[in-house]
Amino acid sequence: MHPEESQWALYAGGELGWWKRWRLSAHLRECAQCRGQLEEFRRWRRWLRGNDELPAGLNWGRLAAEMRANIRVGLAAGECVGAAAEPVRWRPAAFALPVLAVVLAGFLLQVWHPPLRRPATAAGVVLAATSTGVELRQQGAALAVLHPRSEQSSRMAAGDAVRTGYLDSDTGYVTISHVYAE
Repeated sequence: MHPEESQWALYAGGELGWWKRWRLSAHLRECAQCRGQLEEFRRWRRWLRGNDELPAGLNWGRLAAEMRANIRVGLAAGECVGAAAEPVRWRPAAFALPVLAVVLAGFLLQVWHPPLRRPATAAGVVLAATSTGVELRQQGAALAVLHPRSEQSSRMAAGDAVRTGYLDSDTGYVTISHVYAE
């Protein structure tokens, strides 16, 4: 693969760094086509050095005034256009924030375990299984888990726990309730 013409132009003028110059020298030893191209660049450089005279009758004052006018026109045009507003890149942030929140919540749920509170002693708690549900009574208050559409039910009580099972006649679903008192 041959280097670009710009590389040969820099090489011919001695304006390449030592590493690139060394690489191009190695290529030159093997490639006659690139040696010819390099020689062409060197011939043009010699020709330009020999013809560095300015044209006769050149009015430097007028040339300088035209250059200043062109610079002013370019600056004025640049002010008219103004600086291009850089687009706001909110989409990555809008995607990253919810993902970060979910990851953080997952991490906290994995690491943080809230202390389990044991309820007060079950002294004075009465559990009862009836044909319509399970009742829990304590100090004049009651809580009932009801299942009104039941034809068949099974009840079991053991110490401080009651288990009931109900068959719903409309759907055929079985509902099982476990109530524990501690």
